[in-house]
Amino acid sequence: MMSFENSDLKKHGIVVINKLPQNEINEISKYVADTLFSKFPTLNFNYAALYENISNLPMYYAQMPEGLSAACYYYKNSSVYFCEGVNLSELKKLAVHEIIHHFQEVKTPGGRLYKLGLSSFLGAKTFGNSINEAAVQFMAAYATNEERDVVTYYGIKLPTDSPNYYPIITNLIKQIAYLVGYGVLFESCFFADNKFYDSFKNLFGESNAYKIQEYFDRIMDIEEDIIKLTSRIRSEDLSNSKFKKISSKIDKLKLSIKATFFDTQNLILKSFFNKKINDISSSDEVIKYRNLLYSFTNLIGSSDEYSFFNDFYIQKMIELDNKFNNNSLVIVKKSKLTLFFDKLKTLFTSKETVLN
Repeated sequence: MMSFENSDLKKHGIVVINKLPQNEINEISKYVADTLFSKFPTLNFNYAALYENISNLPMYYAQMPEGLSAACYYYKNSSVYFCEGVNLSELKKLAVHEIIHHFQEVKTPGGRLYKLGLSSFLGAKTFGNSINEAAVQFMAAYATNEERDVVTYYGIKLPTDSPNYYPIITNLIKQIAYLVGYGVLFESCFFADNKFYDSFKNLFGESNAYKIQEYFDRIMDIEEDIIKLTSRIRSEDLSNSKFKKISSKIDKLKLSIKATFFDTQNLILKSFFNKKINDISSSDEVIKYRNLLYSFTNLIGSSDEYSFFNDFYIQKMIELDNKFNNNSLVIVKKSKLTLFFDKLKTLFTSKETVLN
């Protein structure tokens, strides 16, 4: 590796130790190629070309800074770096995420990176980096059969396909993909095309889609600040007053993540379902709409004080009844629907929503 590359890596806290033996590179390459080929058949991979491309990537063991993932793809030299001391079976799983990043690259003839999956680069500015990171981790978790779990972070109880890496934004990207379509997300994430964003903006409204993208960035920025401050507490000999000041700041940042998460989730719900209800023209579409909204109970994050989803659900059901009764599209008798809402309100106020 050239010295300027080593120097550039050190700026990010990455210190190269040595290159992986070729037999380990081959084992990692086979695992990643097998995984991508079997899990994403609609992407129409050529297995031989996939394996050859991966096996030719330089891979290194390195010292990684605290708070950084145990694996990292560096686009400037198309190399993958793994934290020393991590066993090979774990490295193979970590490699899936990083190698997806490799395939996401779109460069100019001069070698300048201008797209990376769902993110794009304009001069010194980057757009969509966090939503892309979420999509890559969602793909990687699905590909490696990560066990879905219900976890609690920052006071948010949420189901996530990636309990250990980016659990919050992975939950949010799944909410979006559930509505836009998993297939279109995976294709655009891997091949850096515009199909996902076109559908996202069409279904949610352009301004809402960009606002949601900004919320993803805010969550990741705050998490990075928390990591840096936590690292200071662990590594520095702080006075008692300084310790309390930093701890207080971390607590405020955690509250900010919680608030931003619910702002994002609520905007996902409002922007899609408020728009979708206007497109309904038949009783079959009413049933589909109702089922789609209700099924969101399996995706959302919650907290003791969170009530937006329950209130929103009841509001949309009342709107459906009012709108289609007025237009002679009667779904159920009014008296039965009133009883249904009474029971629904009791259910939502007496029990927590169960997240499967």
